[in-house]
Amino acid sequence: MKTEADLQDRLKAGLKQWQVKQGQNPYDDYYLYYLETTPEHDGGIIICKEAPVNTDYKLAMAERINKGATVDQNFNRIRSGVLRTLPVLSY
Repeated sequence: MKTEADLQDRLKAGLKQWQVKQGQNPYDDYYLYYLETTPEHDGGIIICKEAPVNTDYKLAMAERINKGATVDQNFNRIRSGVLRTLPVLSY
């Protein structure tokens, strides 16, 4: 990710996709994963119910995306508590 704004936009988009998938399968659990930035590639985030196929992705937080919260509530919680600590911004 190039900037914090890009990262926040990606989180918001991911949560909107999560909301649709969660509504279709309310018993599924979804988690936030991140890909660390290196000199060779930019980092990123993804929301999945299972670990991504790319094993370079790591779990960003142990708890699942809160099913009882809105997109905005999850966004605010993740942005303030987790997002800033992830090593995903470009050098």
